[in-house]
Amino acid sequence: MKRMLGLLMVVGLVIGVGCGDDDSSPTSSQQDTYREAILGTWKWDGSLHWTFNADGTVAVHYGDDVEETKNWSIDGSTLTITNLEDGTIDGYPHVIISISSTQFVYIYKFDPSDGGATIEEEVTLTR
Repeated sequence: MKRMLGLLMVVGLVIGVGCGDDDSSPTSSQQDTYREAILGTWKWDGSLHWTFNADGTVAVHYGDDVEETKNWSIDGSTLTITNLEDGTIDGYPHVIISISSTQFVYIYKFDPSDGGATIEEEVTLTR
């Protein structure tokens, strides 16, 4: 009986140690990759769209001359842009599909002005 109890304790110890937290989880690694890759200026349909800065700010471009500065953050694969003044979320958070050195693909969600159902579109930005 003591032998069986000892064996169960050893098995429990091995399982407990083997299932510990891993600080380099894929989500954390992917999130870090997104945070680095997103930095810089992105264009949509040939026009300036966003310029992400390392300090957590983003310049939102409205045409060639007009821009507004906001904050940005990434949690997992979700990009959130917030207003500087009050911290409210600017629209819906964006779900990142992929980011490379030349292409940024995400899901853009919005509510149509006619009051219809929320629309989701895949958007591709380039450098």
